[in-house]
Amino acid sequence: MCETVRVRMLVAYDGGGFRGFAVNEGVRTVAGELEERLSALCATPITITCAGRTDAGVHGWGQVVSFDAPADRFEPDRWMRSLNSQGAGVVVVREITAVDPEFDARFSAQWRRYRYTVLNRTTADPFLRHTSWWIPDPLDIAAMNVAAAAIVGEHDFASFCRRPAWADGSPGLLVRRIFDANWQAVEHDVIRLEITARAFCHQMVRSLVGSMVDVGLGKLRAPDMVRILEARNRAVASKPAPALGLCLWEVGYD
Repeated sequence: MCETVRVRMLVAYDGGGFRGFAVNEGVRTVAGELEERLSALCATPITITCAGRTDAGVHGWGQVVSFDAPADRFEPDRWMRSLNSQGAGVVVVREITAVDPEFDARFSAQWRRYRYTVLNRTTADPFLRHTSWWIPDPLDIAAMNVAAAAIVGEHDFASFCRRPAWADGSPGLLVRRIFDANWQAVEHDVIRLEITARAFCHQMVRSLVGSMVDVGLGKLRAPDMVRILEARNRAVASKPAPALGLCLWEVGYD
């Protein structure tokens, strides 16, 4: 049997042209392209595990993947040059390292951090249109931070997630613990939510952003976040924010 090495890669990508990260037959995905290129480098089929399965249109800066590769084929410098030349700057491998065989990009992760970026000014910016949500009306950042504080801690986020179903037909659990969440102005007219949790459920961050932006616009009051949480009903929350403003920023393994 060929000796293998467990590989960890740090990956960044512009998610705008992909139907999400995970392999999905018949459509372009980030994992699909990475696996195809890695399989060619390793001369054997490669299946990767990721830290977070980002949705269609969502970007990644700190995505982590892991996989097993033939040890005699493992050449990190050559792999980076090859993968990045093929990725054409859309999918970029930032680091490649050999790690402990027990490491798993998904199950070894202790937390995930996402960023959501909003351009808040009367005119749009063509250079930010693929990575931010343009909102021309004024936003009350202080009120949005009051709303963000309400979601910190352990809650049932059924109002903010697509509820999965298990094979037996029972509803999936949507209890998550948010470690921190806050909005801040990062430069002129650009504001950003940074939110950290051990894990998130499907569309959770975008749905939270949608409701917090409605607080900032005055369509909801900051205390309404508690009411929406307690309702455990997706219909009472705002529409999810557009995918283009969301980025998987960092994954922690400490």
